[in-house]
Amino acid sequence: MRFIPRSFVPVALSVGVMLIAFASGILQPLENAFLDARSGWFNRTPVNDVVIVEIDERTLHVLGRWPWSRSIHAELIDRLNEAQPRAAFYDVDFSARSGEPAADDAVATALSKRAYPIVLPAFRQAGGAGGAGGDAVVVTRPLPEFERSASIGLVDVTPTTDGLVRGIVHADEIGGVAYRSAVSQLAGRRGYAAATEYPIDFGISPAAFKHVSYVDVLDGDIAMLAGKTVFVGATAPELGDSVPVPVRGSLPGVVTQATAYATLLAGSPTRVSLWLSVGLAVCVCFGIPSLRRMSWRRTALIALAAIAGVLVFAVLLDLVVRMRLDVMPVVFATLLSAAVGSALSSDREGLRAILAGARLKRNEALISSVLSASSDGIIVFSRDGVVQDANAASAMLLGRALASLYGENVGRLLPGIFEIETLDAQVSSGSKNAGGRYELTVGVDESPVPVEVSITRATVGRQVWFAAILRDATERKRQQALLKHQATHDVLTGLPNRVLLSRALENLNGSRRTALFMLDLDRFKDVNDALGHATGDTVLTILGQRLRGALSERNLIARIGGDEFAVVIPDYTDITELRLLADNLLERVRAPINTNSNTVEVGGSIGIALCPEHGTDGAALLQRADVAMYVAKNNHTNVEFYSERTDQSSIRHVKMTSALRAAIANDELELHYQPKVRLHDLKCVGVEALARWTHEEFGEVSPAEFVTLAEESDLIVPLTRWAVTRALEDCATWRAAGFDVDLAMNLSARHLRDPAFAEELLAIIDRHNDDPRRLEFEVTETALMSDPEKAVAVLRVLTRAGVRISIDDFGTGYSSLAYLKHLDLHALKIDRSFVKNITANTNDLTIVRSTLRMAHSLGLSVVADGIEERSHYELLRELGCAAGQGHWIARSMAAEQLLAWSRAWDLGRPLQLSFDRQAAG
Repeated sequence: MRFIPRSFVPVALSVGVMLIAFASGILQPLENAFLDARSGWFNRTPVNDVVIVEIDERTLHVLGRWPWSRSIHAELIDRLNEAQPRAAFYDVDFSARSGEPAADDAVATALSKRAYPIVLPAFRQAGGAGGAGGDAVVVTRPLPEFERSASIGLVDVTPTTDGLVRGIVHADEIGGVAYRSAVSQLAGRRGYAAATEYPIDFGISPAAFKHVSYVDVLDGDIAMLAGKTVFVGATAPELGDSVPVPVRGSLPGVVTQATAYATLLAGSPTRVSLWLSVGLAVCVCFGIPSLRRMSWRRTALIALAAIAGVLVFAVLLDLVVRMRLDVMPVVFATLLSAAVGSALSSDREGLRAILAGARLKRNEALISSVLSASSDGIIVFSRDGVVQDANAASAMLLGRALASLYGENVGRLLPGIFEIETLDAQVSSGSKNAGGRYELTVGVDESPVPVEVSITRATVGRQVWFAAILRDATERKRQQALLKHQATHDVLTGLPNRVLLSRALENLNGSRRTALFMLDLDRFKDVNDALGHATGDTVLTILGQRLRGALSERNLIARIGGDEFAVVIPDYTDITELRLLADNLLERVRAPINTNSNTVEVGGSIGIALCPEHGTDGAALLQRADVAMYVAKNNHTNVEFYSERTDQSSIRHVKMTSALRAAIANDELELHYQPKVRLHDLKCVGVEALARWTHEEFGEVSPAEFVTLAEESDLIVPLTRWAVTRALEDCATWRAAGFDVDLAMNLSARHLRDPAFAEELLAIIDRHNDDPRRLEFEVTETALMSDPEKAVAVLRVLTRAGVRISIDDFGTGYSSLAYLKHLDLHALKIDRSFVKNITANTNDLTIVRSTLRMAHSLGLSVVADGIEERSHYELLRELGCAAGQGHWIARSMAAEQLLAWSRAWDLGRPLQLSFDRQAAG
């Protein structure tokens, strides 16, 4: 009976200590650290099923400030409908109405057309009925009309005690209603109990997923989405949708959801019962009686080997069969058993001797080594406040000689921080530490130094000692100030950013007159394109300094975008004051800017919104100043005040841009063709393709309006791509029916700055097996001269392939023969403004005759546009004009009408020629 206490009392004590450590949770941080480490060791590649459509910084730059009109989300859902993914998750909050009923309806319509599962997010929120607050949990769901065409899934993630998100629930029951998570629905997982959480495998690298920008999908880049699981969500840092996670530090919310989905597809790791690990740990403790018969060295080796084996087994178990075993209870029990066994071992006397010798060597130097090695200042003093010891760091921090600190009263060294009697009573009442962050006036020049002070009490025998630990907080304070400044100021210009602007606008009230300027630079994109972004950054920095110098201290100026600035003018006097200030700012913008090797000139446009006349809400005022700025830019008026009339026009502009993007993507535009005939025999030799657009809301939109809109919004590229493809298809149909003519199309100034687009046009021609020599591109003089060097380079790419180039609207622009002579031109096209009065106006006749002579001397053909009467045709034929087009010949018509027209024209052509010869005779 005496054997049992001697052998198993240590076992019982060890089991008790192990269970207390387990129950207190002190092992969990170590368990998490081991789990994070092994996830980081083995980066896994997920199933190639996930594509993330990112709302990234480039998308925000192209589409504008967040949140957008929901019509843009409707467009993206339409693109998804075209791509036909396997499933989709749209991580955008659709729980509230947008204030644009048509945009909300567009989203509902797009969702109703889908032929694949789509999940919209739902969120837990604290709040009672009606949003009154309280501890009750409610679920924020999408609008009812959205729910009818989609599933909803929970997207909440809950961090663990260390603040990191490690798992996600399959399902939960809230308010008596069962909700499944979004990723569980996408992965097709069912049958999980409510609130069951599974771990997310952060060994899966986000780089393994396919990524595509939101704006690229809007522009038609949808091939990679087909048959995939698509996650749409925010990745731009400024949108603030990030989640703290292990291994990766932090991830955007949508990437976290995609990682959770990939974890499910790969097989979510199964966690072995924690009680199994505790049971194994208890079994390890029962090995203490065996360890007591071994030397402490052998015990230590066995313990290390056992720990290594447990860790390797846990890693293999996770990698091979996807099971996770909690190892820290076993590791802790192994260390504890080894320590107890070593203490009871047969050579414990030798161990004690070693420890005693080491202790003897260290005791004398312990305090002095701690004091001298510490970078923090340490002052040790007695209950009466007399300093007994200190280190060199404390003397340096206080600006005193170290020897002068001994015997000094701590109250004089650290004045105003505490009273000895109060400190002793406070520590004696149960608080182990006292002190805090204080600013001390120290040093010879008595400059204030921020110091953090903490006080600790220790009892040695019957003597009570206090230690004051001093830390110089100058660097920490500087870093805090730097971080605060970076969070509220633009890194490039040093001006306040959108955060400070928002704070200033939050303080608006209707009784205080305030003006908001929105300033946007003109031609700044040309600076970046031509001289590089480094020069562009220099220009922005100099302009920021100039604008700040033009304003008083009470005015706030902020850089809120690439080349956009906002100015808040409180308590202005009258409109005249604002106009003078706006003119002054624009003068400083227009002044030449000298960079390292260039002199740059840019312009600017300013829109002005007033509080309270145009609104008392900061967001509304910002939007209305933006509207006024775009009106100033489009009208070339430099400065404009907001008006409701121009705002309605801007709304039409935004809605029409969105509608045009959809019309191009959905093939809702039409091509009409105007015939072009040879004047000497009236044979139809070509057609000019002209885009036409009829919209259900805007009606028949003028080409001048929607083509200009396309050029402003960069939709001109997909529009031209669509037009060339459609025109080549129509040409193939005509030729199969026996109607073989050349094709002419227009190119804009935007195309003449992009050599890559010229290559794309040639690729389209090649795909249709068409002869490039049968295709003619018309460019205006104005487009050619907007950037003549680039235009010449782009047109050479086309002419080398055989494509013909003609100058459209010749005589109305300002083209230079110095550039025309470098182009392999085919023809000049005389503008209709000279042709319509050719028989009545001698000046117009002179211009036409001179143009024909010049063109013939250069070996160029001439086409007359705007032949409205027979007399125009007869005179132009006599002057030697090669070809022409106009309403006397034919108006533009749809492709299917052109064949019938050509047959009728060929039948009547001999009669026309005969009549003309008789008239000439």
